[in-house]
Amino acid sequence: MMVDRHIRIKYAVGAVFDYRVSDTAAGQLARTLHDWVPDAEITVDDHVTDELPVIPCATLWEP
Repeated sequence: MMVDRHIRIKYAVGAVFDYRVSDTAAGQLARTLHDWVPDAEITVDDHVTDELPVIPCATLWEP
């Protein structure tokens, strides 16, 4: 069963993005983004709504 998670990417200066991502991809994506942009705040939680878009290129983050 696929479980979706909410991921928020908040850059130190600039935009905030909220997406839906699978549970299996959420951890990998959060770790990678932290490495790429260490000053960004990355949070993953269960606050998923139907309005959240799926993160672009979601399949790239699947194991």
